Amino acid sequence: MSGSSRRQYIRLEIINGKNLRVPSERIPAGIYVSIDVDWRRRWKSTIGVLSSDESVAWGNTVTLSSHASPALSVEIRASYEADRMLGRGEVIGKLQISWDGLLDHGVGPFDLSFPPVRSIHPSLTLKAVVVHAYDNQNDAPSSSLVERKIARDTDAGHAHFAKYVTSKTVSHLNYAMQRFQSVLDQCPVSHPDRATALTNLAWVRLRGYVRGDLQDIDTTTSLLRNALALRPQRHPGHPLSLYNLTEALNWRHKKKRSAADIREAAQICHELLPLCPEGTFIRSIVAGEDCVDYVIGRFSKLPTDASDEGIHLRKIVLELCPVGHQLRPRALNELARAVEARFDQHGTIDDLDMSIHLGREALFLCPEGHSDCGDYLNNLAWSLKSRFDHQGKPNDLDEAISLYEEALRLCPVGEKCRDTPLDNLGGALVVRFKKRSNIDDISRGVSLYQEALTLRPPGHPSRDTTLNNLALALTTRYVELHVSEDLNEAIDRYRESLRLKRLDDPERHVTLHNLSSALCSRFTQTQENEDVEEAITLCQQSLAALMPIYLVSRFYTTLLICRSL
Repeated sequence: MSGSSRRQYIRLEIINGKNLRVPSERIPAGIYVSIDVDWRRRWKSTIGVLSSDESVAWGNTVTLSSHASPALSVEIRASYEADRMLGRGEVIGKLQISWDGLLDHGVGPFDLSFPPVRSIHPSLTLKAVVVHAYDNQNDAPSSSLVERKIARDTDAGHAHFAKYVTSKTVSHLNYAMQRFQSVLDQCPVSHPDRATALTNLAWVRLRGYVRGDLQDIDTTTSLLRNALALRPQRHPGHPLSLYNLTEALNWRHKKKRSAADIREAAQICHELLPLCPEGTFIRSIVAGEDCVDYVIGRFSKLPTDASDEGIHLRKIVLELCPVGHQLRPRALNELARAVEARFDQHGTIDDLDMSIHLGREALFLCPEGHSDCGDYLNNLAWSLKSRFDHQGKPNDLDEAISLYEEALRLCPVGEKCRDTPLDNLGGALVVRFKKRSNIDDISRGVSLYQEALTLRPPGHPSRDTTLNNLALALTTRYVELHVSEDLNEAIDRYRESLRLKRLDDPERHVTLHNLSSALCSRFTQTQENEDVEEAITLCQQSLAALMPIYLVSRFYTTLLICRSL
């Protein structure tokens, strides 16, 4: 700069920053720019909110004297506190540029590029102009550079943690934990920086746990709970504390598979998401695959809980999936299943109506060809058939059959999943036959059950169910058409089912009774004494296994009929 020995004043405007990635990959509360004013003072910009595109807009200005230092020294730093800072945060980028180099860009905006962070060069957009007098009205010089030990330890902890993340050297992790533990020891319960100290130590421990360098996650979770308690609602650090605890719960769930962790994480996400403005970096992370989407996906794998609390949590998860969210159909389907399970327990028809409504929306939103479509079709059809069973509306049964047909179409011959829609459709057709006596329905139902049985060979956990369903359908068709082959096959299927049932199976008495009835029917046709004698024995066994008194009379009547034939 010509005449560099002469004092000049330069007004520097910090317009914005781009590609602002934090070396430690930790989510910051904000980003700020720090500039050395002279050997004892630093100027600090406002803490700007990081956008989802990793940019920050500032619009701050500072007037600097070229005489105070030989060059401009600039740092970009991440702050993990939204209000009161502990230390100076984590360095994203730093460089020095001569005053000549600064002014060579002219009076218009220009970009200043920094060394790369995670393969991307962060940059600042600046504007520098020479002014004739020192104007301090927009400046915010900081206090003395002499920092407290607590601040120095915090900065050292951030620096070593960033080195640990980039180098994976465990010694840096250990040193960072030591520094942050030292800070926490200096922050008693009443200290205004205690929540920050708790969070810094917990976050370092969490990263060590994620990488397998630490085994204890429970202590980390406890530290984050304590930090959250010190940052209640309306505290500027509350959203970030919620996120940090959610992250710990999710990682503990990944390693330990605790349902309680994922339930708590769902509740926290429900509170957290509205606190993260659209377009911000924290919003993009919270709404992404490692936070909210992880919670939704894992929550859908939990067992169906028909309790009021369980359904409330399912509704919370659904609210995390607004219209257009890729996981909304799954959340709708799981809520529908929970509400229907509550109907099965309490018989409130409003629950069944709600289940059908939710199931329709899930099916409507499911993209064509999606792997979950078959489940949504089957679940909605099941609910419709259940409502038909309770209210007898023919349209419900017809729609259920149409949905089962579509589910079967999605599972062509050779698909492993084909047995379920075969069994479901067969059952619905048998029910419709009993109402309308269309022989095509019962004949197709029998054929579907027979195909399903071939897909459930001996050893399959659902073979016994299909054996009984097929035997009942064959018996029903026998009553209509009197084809002896149907009755003989039904008896064979009942016998196999009986062999598969344990002696203490609570449904064993039903199979005993059904087989006894089928043998009585064959006796009326063939007059074979062996059939009636076996039927009597089976009835006696069923009576011995049957506990409810109101059913005893039904079986005793069957026994008397058999003896009189």
